[in-house]
Formats: sequence, structure tokens, C-alpha cells
Amino acid sequence: MNKVLLMWSVLVFFFACKESTPPINFNEDESLVLKDTCYLLNINEIPAPAFRGILIEDLTGVRCVACPNAALAAAEIKNNATTNNVVVLGLYSQNPKSLTFPFGGYEDLRTETAQQIGTNIFNFSNVLPAGGVNRTLFDGETTINIPFEKWLSKANRLNGEKAVVNIDLIKEKKDETTYTVQAKFTFTNTPIAEPFYSVFLLEDNLNHPQYNSNGTDSSYVHQHVLRSAYTPYNGSPLLSNNSNCQTVERGTVIEKGWELVIPENVNTQNASIVILVNYNDGNNKEVIQCQELKLK
Repeated sequence: MNKVLLMWSVLVFFFACKESTPPINFNEDESLVLKDTCYLLNINEIPAPAFRGILIEDLTGVRCVACPNAALAAAEIKNNATTNNVVVLGLYSQNPKSLTFPFGGYEDLRTETAQQIGTNIFNFSNVLPAGGVNRTLFDGETTINIPFEKWLSKANRLNGEKAVVNIDLIKEKKDETTYTVQAKFTFTNTPIAEPFYSVFLLEDNLNHPQYNSNGTDSSYVHQHVLRSAYTPYNGSPLLSNNSNCQTVERGTVIEKGWELVIPENVNTQNASIVILVNYNDGNNKEVIQCQELKLK
């Protein structure tokens, strides 16, 4: 009799849990998917293409003597942009420790996501500084990981280029640590591969000592620091399995909404959300659009 009662209790518990599923998390952070819809515009409703965003990914470390020069190169590209919007990701990798280990008494700026991007996308073999522009393999190059001295010339090649997808973003503050972000992805042309989206959290104005050619700069201020990722490092499929659309083509609109929890150690006054649309094929990781949204 006790065995029967025990089995019945287990079955009741199992089905009760099945009926009360938790909200859908799309990453390990406390972040919820609030909206996920897709529809197709009529031809005459398709908007003009926006300029393609230019993404500079700066793989760096606080004990890397040459890294401040790469950060300066990225900042100059962003600050001097006139046509295409420029987004910079400061990616503080976990290795090599000799170049990345934090100074005592200061917060560790390194993230696993930065290491994953460096290792699996840029194949940088822990040599810093590293990075590239839109994860693009430019003519004349053998890899997307290019020296920072070339970032400006590569960014200039993309200047004036129109994107195959427009991104429109709206944010709303829920409380001091939680924001909702609504995104509309409108495809003005058909992508050449399945599009993915990536959502990152950046923070500016972080004080942490930095090696440079003159020694240690204790007053160094780090910008565009990747603090958290709300998607996998290489993105999530933009077209979900339960979507009304079968494929992404010219005129496809995908609307997504998320509730994003900002970690307590991040100052929202200096924080921003970065959203990328990127490919994730074996030989094609190209970023086809990017946009940065300041929280304050």
C-alpha cells in the first residue's frame, strides 16, 4: 500500500511540475523572452535599407603593452565615423594570464564570452591585441583576425555600405536593475545564410591599471568593456522554431522582446546594450548589422 501511495505521489508531482513551467530563459542570466513574432511585408511596405553598422572587436588585456594602441585605434574609428554607425566591443579574454590577469584590488574585466569569441571566432591563439572588423574576411587577407593598424582601412571599405537588415530598438526601464528591450529586425534584402542575433552588455569608464610602453598607468580608463552576454557568444537563430515564417527573405520582419537583468556590479549610467545580426556558418561569421543602445 505504501509503495502505491509513493508512486502516486511521484506521478502527481511530475505532472504538476509539467503544468507549471517557468518563464523561458534564453541564457544563463536572469533574462526572459517577452516577444517573438515574424511576418512578411508587402513589397511596397519594405523600407529603404539603413547603413550597415561597423563592428570593431578589440581583444585585449590589462597587462598587454600594445593593447592601449589598439583601444585608441578603435576609439578613433568610432569617434570619427560620419556615415555608418560604429560599435566597439572591448573583449577582455581570460588568457594568456600573463597579459590579462587583473591588478590586485581591482575588478576582473575578463569574461568567458570574450575568450570564446577570441578562440572560436578569431582563432587568435592568445596573442594580444587581436580582433577585426565585422568578422569579415576582406580581399587580400587570409583571416578575419587582422592587426589593429589595419582596422581603419577595413572600416573605410564598409563606409557607405547599406545593410540587408534594419534594426529598430526601444528600451524601457522596469526598475534599477531590469530593462525591457524591444527589437524589430526588418530585412530589406535576402541574407545569404541563416541570420543569428547576439545580445551583449557593455560598460564604459571603468578604472583599472593598464600596462603601456611607459610602464603601468594606474589612472587608465577602459571603454566598451564586455560585461555580460545574454545569448551564446556566437548568437542564437533569429528565426525561432515556433515562428510563423519558414525562411528569412526580403520583406521579413522579426520582432523580439527581452527582459534584461543588469548585474549589480555594472553601473547603468555607463552601460549599453549591443545587438548584432551575424552569420554562424563554418566559414562565415560575418556581422551584417549592429546597433548600440545606451541604458541612460
